[in-house]
Amino acid sequence: MSQLSSYNEQQLLRGLTSGDTLYYSFIFKEYYSALCLYAARITGEPGHAEDIVQDVFEKLWQKQSPFENLRHLKDFLYKATRNAALNFMKGVQHSQERQARFLHEQDELTSAEDLEIIRMEVFRGIYHEIGNLPEQCGKIVRMSYIEGLKNEQIAEILNISLQTVKNQKTRGMKLLRMRLSPVVFALFSLFSHHQ
Repeated sequence: MSQLSSYNEQQLLRGLTSGDTLYYSFIFKEYYSALCLYAARITGEPGHAEDIVQDVFEKLWQKQSPFENLRHLKDFLYKATRNAALNFMKGVQHSQERQARFLHEQDELTSAEDLEIIRMEVFRGIYHEIGNLPEQCGKIVRMSYIEGLKNEQIAEILNISLQTVKNQKTRGMKLLRMRLSPVVFALFSLFSHHQ
């Protein structure tokens, strides 16, 4: 499912450390969507998630010390995103009530971090398969199950009938069920937004 296996791990890490834009671009494409979703879930502010993740990739670009392995790289990306998202939340907490809620949520995030990373890794793999669906079908599946939009909202945005949305969702899920392993499909169904 992931494209990482097409690169030799050490070659990828060396290229990244040396500032090779090809490898940097590859890592960006591989993790960007999942990290944006991760940041949005922490902050509750999807509109700011892209800015947060772009800052994280800027830190990656400026990072001088090499990564030991891909796990180390992935840990860096998720931890940097989490810290940047929490810093963003600190900046927008004004009232004492919001500050108290933030501290409570920070504790919950710490305990739920492993589950959230698993969730994001499932979605990262799913993005690859959704990208292989027929164009309109993939767009509707993404809007519904990833972005959490209702059928009526999708129909209005795409200027198509409600029935077309329902048909394309059913078709997309059938295709994903065939292309994904039963475990990954079950996790996708569990983690995705349901109408």
